[in-house]
Amino acid sequence: MTRQLIWLLVAVALSPLVAWGIYRLSRELGFLDPPVDRQHELRRTIIVALYCFLLLLPTLLFGFSRGWPRVWILFGVVNLLALGFFGLAGVLSILRLWKLRHPEPAAPPDILPAVSETDVGPLDLPLDTQRDSEERL
Repeated sequence: MTRQLIWLLVAVALSPLVAWGIYRLSRELGFLDPPVDRQHELRRTIIVALYCFLLLLPTLLFGFSRGWPRVWILFGVVNLLALGFFGLAGVLSILRLWKLRHPEPAAPPDILPAVSETDVGPLDLPLDTQRDSEERL
């Protein structure tokens, strides 16, 4: 058996164990529970986008720096598309979370005058200069 074949068999044998470990960790950290509110859901999306950025960007940069073999060019394209998708999802979640946590201020209610024009008291009568002049005569 060659060394590469041994590593392939080890990877195939350990992949279910690793997947189960990730599942348990996700369940214990609460990632598999339904979100409590909209903020919780958006925060999860942001965290997933950051982890994908940390995973996919080094892979993409390493592949370009080493020169992708012909077979791996498709992998690089899929990697770039996944990086773009998760990056866009993370940015959109950040913007939605920002709008959720910083809502637009409500429009102030129309300010009504303290005294309406129909409520006219004896002291609020307009001055009638013609009437005043007739009374003096």
